[in-house]
Amino acid sequence: MITRPDLEPPLLGLVVSGAHSDLVLMAEHGRFEVIGRTRDDAAGEAFDKAARMLGLGYPGGPALDRLARTGDPRRQPLPRPSLPGLEYSFSGLKTALLYRMRDLGDGAGAQEKADLAAAFEQSVVESLLEKLDVALDTTKVSAVVVAGGVAANTLLRRRAAEVVGDRARLTVPALELCTDNAAMIAAAGAHARTAHPAIVDPSLGWD
Repeated sequence: MITRPDLEPPLLGLVVSGAHSDLVLMAEHGRFEVIGRTRDDAAGEAFDKAARMLGLGYPGGPALDRLARTGDPRRQPLPRPSLPGLEYSFSGLKTALLYRMRDLGDGAGAQEKADLAAAFEQSVVESLLEKLDVALDTTKVSAVVVAGGVAANTLLRRRAAEVVGDRARLTVPALELCTDNAAMIAAAGAHARTAHPAIVDPSLGWD
């Protein structure tokens, strides 16, 4: 909402970060319902762990994103996690990558690692968007937001636009805002202050 102030609830949010993989139905400012979430690792955490297995730097998400652009997921396919309802799970995918790396052993060269990065990224992104697709059909909202650090992922941004299509208005934060927690907190505080001015005590000097 910092860059798109006309965005208003109700909306469906896919919140993806190092700690969250949540589908959130936002009825109005300050009123949320979590309708789906991960049972184990969050998407960002899974990306960081996968990057570590592939010998990439930290933070792993951006490094894996860059490497995946040079790979072909079809050469090293990995399973796509799928649970009933709107729940996610990424621990099994992480284990599948670990076993594939062990099978390759010393044969895991630069291209094999790039292919594995692309396959891992594809599995995470398609899993996230499969549930978003279902949620969008069932909630019938006219606006969708993809937010959190993982919203900076190149494939997620592109595929989210394709999956949402013309069914709803999609908003994804600018890259520089995807990982700016201070900006998110400030924006939430601004809306809270407008809706409930009594919660801000001027004696604290916050004005």
